[in-house]
Amino acid sequence: MPERFPPAPYRVRMLAGTPREIGAQLGRLDPPFHRPPWWPPPPDPELAEACRRLVARWHPPLIEEYEGYAAAQGMDPRLLWQQVCRTSMRARLFACSAGAVWGPAGAWVGRNYDFRPIQRRRDLVGLRPEGCLASLGMMGSVPGGRYDGVNEAGLFVSLHAVMADEPPPRPGIPFHLIPRILLERCRSAGEAVELLLRMPHMLPLNLLVADPQEGFAVEIHPLCAAVRLPEDGILTVTNHYEHPAMQPYGGRRDLRFSMRRKERLTEHIATGEGPPRERLRRALSDHEAPVCGHRPGFSTLWSVIADLRGRAIEYAFGPPCQTPFHPFPWPSASEWDHPGAPDSGN
Repeated sequence: MPERFPPAPYRVRMLAGTPREIGAQLGRLDPPFHRPPWWPPPPDPELAEACRRLVARWHPPLIEEYEGYAAAQGMDPRLLWQQVCRTSMRARLFACSAGAVWGPAGAWVGRNYDFRPIQRRRDLVGLRPEGCLASLGMMGSVPGGRYDGVNEAGLFVSLHAVMADEPPPRPGIPFHLIPRILLERCRSAGEAVELLLRMPHMLPLNLLVADPQEGFAVEIHPLCAAVRLPEDGILTVTNHYEHPAMQPYGGRRDLRFSMRRKERLTEHIATGEGPPRERLRRALSDHEAPVCGHRPGFSTLWSVIADLRGRAIEYAFGPPCQTPFHPFPWPSASEWDHPGAPDSGN
């Protein structure tokens, strides 16, 4: 019998305005900011400033948003930036899984985000910043970031940490801002790949980028990057490198858990019965690999399924095997509709 989860602090936010106004709204809604306790110490000021300048170059609205957030919280904006600029993801276990399928029945994606229940920020955020594409997706750990989501053009992005060796920290785009930048700048998976291959990275990552016509798995190390294509219309991504060019960067890690999850995802999507949504739901609820987590160090904190051609998205705020999926409005440049599930207020 799967473990029952206690009520979690999920929140739903739908915000619009200039980036600075959005940051101020978030800063007023949030409790006083504290760096997550499981993160490593913040980088030295020089490295943090170099990363801030890179983000200001690649996506200036994010810096404006952080300035608005800091002002609302009564913080020095450079100190806030230093606190959210993470330069390492060293951990014993990473376990996020995603799959996508393209065919006559449409273009569908599904994804589980897994971490320890200690993660208190679990916010579904819809944003319409002036001058950027509208997007909807989940933010975790720190303000400003995005771990997965869709945008008004039909692009889906999900972030996956990779069990790989990390080189010494050097200036780059902090990992949790990468999906946000892609969703606010790119109208297609091809555009997202092109941007990812030019962008300076600090940490090992996998990203699934998908649109109604195509998708890619982009495997990234600060010293190298490669792109995987779907096979027979199916693309699955977990927490290890698969592309031959990326193998030298994996280091000596036990990849069996990540590989099992990827195999089970592919099997459910390729051979399961029913429409794509039901195959993805069963894949994300798998307890054999397992894909769906119920352990203290491996808990599925949320799950998402999206129909990219039909422009429909739904989130489960907890393990998908036991948590209902709620539909939410597809992001658009017009006013937000009423969200499909209420804000918990926590």
